[in-house]
Amino acid sequence: MIRQENVDEIRQFEVFAKLNEKTLDKYLPHLYYRSYKKNQYLFMEGDPRDKIFFLLEGYVMLEHANEQGSMQYLDFLKRKEMFPYNGLFTDDSFQYTAIAATDIKVIFMQTPTLETLLKSTPKSLLHVIIKQSQIIRNQERRMQTTLLPNAQERVLHSLLYLMEGLGEKEPPEIIIPCPFTSAQLAKLSGTTRETVSHLLNQLKRDRIISVESKKIRVHQPDYFECT
Repeated sequence: MIRQENVDEIRQFEVFAKLNEKTLDKYLPHLYYRSYKKNQYLFMEGDPRDKIFFLLEGYVMLEHANEQGSMQYLDFLKRKEMFPYNGLFTDDSFQYTAIAATDIKVIFMQTPTLETLLKSTPKSLLHVIIKQSQIIRNQERRMQTTLLPNAQERVLHSLLYLMEGLGEKEPPEIIIPCPFTSAQLAKLSGTTRETVSHLLNQLKRDRIISVESKKIRVHQPDYFECT
């Protein structure tokens, strides 16, 4: 259970940031800590949608597959993110599978409790509505990218998406600190691992990026803005 001395951690998240002390105190007993090791599952697609998570440390990977088992959606989340947003007030089960991409630390709350909070606090509910709209726009952008006929262009757009979503600025460079594999980037881009490896090697030769411990350092961010 979350204690009063941990309130600053809770207020990192927009859903809780503008709650008055009395309201936040009411919900603190319903918040819990949990840690996961890398590659552990937080939940599986189709599981009862009984919890909402708040990521304090590390990175989470969301996956969605079709009935044939082939990957249809892949996404990465960084700290200070609440998830999942999709399905609030409507879905009984999770639409995605969530996997710890690194060792992570989360806070979670039972879904009905969070939904009760949102119904009674318009500012928090407005944040969720805005965030859901942003997610839909990003998904539309990514869908347009998958329609590009050139596989290398799709990979470049996926790297730009990762820079925008996960990147940490160290001017003039950007670091993508979430470790991921060529196979995962291939799924994200809708292409083959061979195509991804070939392009990454070319970008490294051209000194546009460097890779260490599966983390990408982008030396020339403007290169991707022009794709």
